[in-house]
Amino acid sequence: MFTLGCSICPISLFPEAAIVPMMTRSNSRSFNSVLSLFLLLVAACTAAIYFRPWEVLIQSVSVEDLPQVAPSRLGTTHGKELASSLGHHDHGHGHGQHVDISAAAAKSLKLQLHEVSLGPYVKSLHVPAEVIEKPGQSGLSVTSPVQGIVETIHRFPGQALEAGDPLFTLRVADEALEAAQLSLLDILTRIAVTELEIQRLNPLAESGAIVGRRKLEMDYQLKQLVSEQSARLQELRLRGLSETQIERIVQHRELINQIEVRLETSGFEVTLAGSSTPETRLASVPVSQQQEQPLTATTDSAAVNSTKTISGPTGPIFTLEQLDVFPGRRVAKGEQLCHIANHFELFIRGHAFESDVVAVSQAMSKSWPVLAETGKDESTTQIRDLTITYIDNHVDASTQTFPFYMPLPNRVISEQRDAQGRLFRSWQFKPGQRAHLFIPLETWDDQIVLPRDAVVSSGPESIVFRLPAGNAFQRRLTAQQRLSRAEQSKTWELEPVPVHLLHQDRSHCVIAKNGDLQSGDIVVMNRAYQLFLAWKMQSTGGTAGHTHDH
Repeated sequence: MFTLGCSICPISLFPEAAIVPMMTRSNSRSFNSVLSLFLLLVAACTAAIYFRPWEVLIQSVSVEDLPQVAPSRLGTTHGKELASSLGHHDHGHGHGQHVDISAAAAKSLKLQLHEVSLGPYVKSLHVPAEVIEKPGQSGLSVTSPVQGIVETIHRFPGQALEAGDPLFTLRVADEALEAAQLSLLDILTRIAVTELEIQRLNPLAESGAIVGRRKLEMDYQLKQLVSEQSARLQELRLRGLSETQIERIVQHRELINQIEVRLETSGFEVTLAGSSTPETRLASVPVSQQQEQPLTATTDSAAVNSTKTISGPTGPIFTLEQLDVFPGRRVAKGEQLCHIANHFELFIRGHAFESDVVAVSQAMSKSWPVLAETGKDESTTQIRDLTITYIDNHVDASTQTFPFYMPLPNRVISEQRDAQGRLFRSWQFKPGQRAHLFIPLETWDDQIVLPRDAVVSSGPESIVFRLPAGNAFQRRLTAQQRLSRAEQSKTWELEPVPVHLLHQDRSHCVIAKNGDLQSGDIVVMNRAYQLFLAWKMQSTGGTAGHTHDH
């Protein structure tokens, strides 16, 4: 029996070798060589069956790595079958040079077509700003004219105010004021008695029945009482009573124990007077005349246009912003009762850095018009033709910027009345509102200027989507006719046009005139990024990723 040892176990071969004569040494070596080759072949076949390395090699090659085997280039059935086995499908897309947008999609995206034309571009300096109240005019404090107790509150926060409107009713609790009123009544009584006595003595003195000295003493006493009356009247004015209330004491001999605080206006200045008669509702300047000033603000906000806009310069311009008291509270003379705001004209405060002060000073000295913007995106509001009034002489310590100011005309955009008939009005611009200022630097003439939303950047390239000129007949059409045909078509075929971007700011882009885009072309003025995504999806054959499971 012949045995061959291996690393696992001894293998017995040829059991019939017991009857075979013993081999020679040379024959034994040849047999071992053949047997080794046989075992190597068996091991190789086993590895090929279980591990299949060629599939790993083929699967590591994707369709993208083998563009030379695409069906459009192989042209043979065998090549197509090979490409299909690697996961490639020929979809037949031809959108590399244009993007197709349906009319419904164009309406959903609110695409806007416009003819390209040459025009001036004003290079501007972008400066952050904010809306603030006009110092000394916008904020008005209402204080108590006397010491008293709040009995009634007639107006509430947010409510619009007109000249002469009652604000508060106070019950007088000022002992000094009460004493001054009593003293005035006493003087008035003594004056009346003295005048009667003089009238009685006049005929007696003329007839010689009495000495003339008696009449002279009474005349002197009357002058002394009149002087005391004048002093008491001045005291009552100083203690907070109005002329109407003092006249009421003099005429009716009644003490004032209640004071009604009303709003009186003179131009834009507000004065307070205690009044108990409705005559004080008449202002020296009617509120309707105070608003006869032109507004330069142009609004592009959809939110503003959806509300009721007050077109005429009528109605109150004052608003009760803050209420500081409540019924039953005791207030001292001069204590604040409420805060009234007049937002008919505000200020815009810009913040210029040190490097921008020269440009701001130049715009101020030459009275160049400044553009201001508030809001974002579709709610943007533009205010044109603003002029810089002055630059502050102090630097903001927290931001290290140089504040500068310009007047901002305001207007009422909506009004509403509650169940009690109280009027509430909303102003277009509000203190604290953020804004952006564009200070003009220089003007470039004859430039292609497009909205920033009309240009999309992809790496180093900038792209605009243009309506193709078409055939010779279509090229002879006017821009208006081409626009009309495009708006009536079911599908918009747009071509991406690379452009040379000369300059861009927050709102606009300046395009070079020597490129593919020329004056007279019709381009999409908005949603360029969405069109770019659609173009990429169509040019690559469908949705992003474009994967298939088999």
